[in-house]
Amino acid sequence: MIYWIASVVTLFYGSVLLLLLMMWHLRKFPVAFPEGHTDVFATVIIPVRNEARNIERLIRSIYKGATGDFEIIVVDDHSEDETKSIVKHLQEEFEGLNLALLSADQSGKKAAITLGVDLAKGDLMICTDGDSEVSEGWLDEHRRAFSSGVKLAFGPVKLFNSNNSRWIDLLNLELAALVGVGAATLKMGRPTMINGCNYSFSKKVFEEVGGFEGNDHIASGDDEFLLRKVHQAYPYKIKFLKSSQALVTSEPPQDWEDFYHQRRRWASKWKLHRDVFSMIMPVFIFCVYGVWSWLLVDACLTLNTLGLYILGAKFIVDYLFVSVVSKVQDRRVSITSFVLLQIIYPFYVVFFGVASNFGTYSWRDRIHRI
Repeated sequence: MIYWIASVVTLFYGSVLLLLLMMWHLRKFPVAFPEGHTDVFATVIIPVRNEARNIERLIRSIYKGATGDFEIIVVDDHSEDETKSIVKHLQEEFEGLNLALLSADQSGKKAAITLGVDLAKGDLMICTDGDSEVSEGWLDEHRRAFSSGVKLAFGPVKLFNSNNSRWIDLLNLELAALVGVGAATLKMGRPTMINGCNYSFSKKVFEEVGGFEGNDHIASGDDEFLLRKVHQAYPYKIKFLKSSQALVTSEPPQDWEDFYHQRRRWASKWKLHRDVFSMIMPVFIFCVYGVWSWLLVDACLTLNTLGLYILGAKFIVDYLFVSVVSKVQDRRVSITSFVLLQIIYPFYVVFFGVASNFGTYSWRDRIHRI
């Protein structure tokens, strides 16, 4: 009986994934905004806490590829390292670089972004994280989208992997799939995910939808909650920047503990969304991967032919999707890493699906309760 359930689940999953792939292909690569232009004044907001190791790299990458008028507002969230002094030193070299500090009664990424928006001179806000590095065309890609009437835009992300680590390659495969799903579900009119180190929005629209009001007590999720608010107000004015020129490269988790807390933080947001689709989809994924976890163990132990066929069908559909969406990361898919991830991922999803519902997680050197 369980094999027939797994067959139906896999057939449905494959159909959904092929639909998402079709939605992905409905966007040209790279994305084109023929009516857009790049002379829009932009404000880059960088919320930081203890980013002394990375902040100079990010700021230099922005100035390296930037053209036209723009400003950078680094909003410091009570850093305990040399972040502030590094930014102050860079102010002597770069025009338009500003440092703002959260007051003693303020903390968190959402408070930092809100302060940055309040201080911004223009209407285009572009957000990234202090541990990232942007592509040379990054600023212009967001400008083109904004000048063509887009109210919120988001772009692709990958992780640094200078040492060709198999572990980080696995994380990049997962990230490529998440980016692809986020872009495709937006095209379907059901936005699901976005990455906080690469998105932009209109200041006027931010104020119109109330910013982070209603979810400002939640430590993370600035990107996803704002995405849903803006989509509700302007469902046809949100775009995914399907271009490697819009790519942001970010630091991977530093160790297993960092990875564990990051994934718990990511997964814990599912029950905080108010729309039914965003609440049902994680439950469906958890159940599907629960079935596949059992199937992997049983099929490998018993060499059941039907089970192996089902897993093979899933592998093929997943590979089609990941190999296509990874192009926006400007990287090729390693077959070895793909197969390894296919084996690990069902158990990974089930574990964090359970672990994300209780306890606490650490983020930005603070402890937060789930």
